[in-house]
Order: sequence, then structure tokens, then C-alpha cells
Amino acid sequence: MDQTDRTILSMLQKNADVPGKVVADAIGLSVSAVERRISKLKQDGTIEKIVAVVSGKAVGRGLTILVELEIQNEHRHTLDQFQRWLDRASEVQSCWYVTGDVDFVLLVAVRDLDEYNQFIERMMNDQQAIVRKYKSLIALKTVKRSLELPTDR
Repeated sequence: MDQTDRTILSMLQKNADVPGKVVADAIGLSVSAVERRISKLKQDGTIEKIVAVVSGKAVGRGLTILVELEIQNEHRHTLDQFQRWLDRASEVQSCWYVTGDVDFVLLVAVRDLDEYNQFIERMMNDQQAIVRKYKSLIALKTVKRSLELPTDR
């Protein structure tokens, strides 16, 4: 990856909807050359996905909760089973398998505390043999929200 690719990535992270002509003009390449580079960045996995970032409030999911989970054991089949369950849980926006005192950290978006309680009850019923305990951290205010990564080295 060269500096041109890094510039393209930086521009796309700020606005993935930016027209190819704007990118091409900014870096001094043709639109087709920019499109080829973007296609290559997608193919090699540098660009994992292009998505719209939607306001949780606008779609009725204005409550954000971080959930720290401790599981019973970390056997491969247990982790796989739990991860498959998480993939099906629409409330879970992101999940990280982490080091430290907990095993997983979930980012959960729900309408209200009732819906969150339903999610927790479903998780504890469906995964009672896996989840040992959990801790909820309710977000009071979003201070920063970004998926943007620095592209310089």
C-alpha cells in the first residue's frame, strides 16, 4: 500500500459516498485508476465493508449499553456456540473477545431498558450453561463515535 492508497482510504473513511471524480482530482489520478485501487483494497481485505452509519435515535434504538461478560469456560466449542448466538442477536452491534477480568465486551443498542432486560433474559436463558455473569454499563452520552483509523505509518 502506497501513499496514494492511504489518501484514498482517508477520504473514504471520512465519506464513503465521495464521488470518484473528487477523489481522483484530489490525488491526481484518473477516475478509473481510483476505482481500480478501491477495488483492489476491497479484494485484499483492507476495506472490509462499506456501510451507512445510522443514528440509533432515528431508528428507535437510542439506548447504548456496554456489557461485560464472563463465561463459564473458554473451550473452543463453548466460544463458538456463544459467538453463533451473538451473531443472531440483533441488539448486539459489536462484540470483542478480550483479555482481563471479563471475557467479552458487547456493544448493545436497544429502544429502552425493558428491551435490554428482555435481551439479558433471553441471553441468560439461552446461554445459561455458558454465561457466568455480566455487568451493564449504560452510556449516558456519546462523546466520540468513529470507525476511522489513521492511515499514516
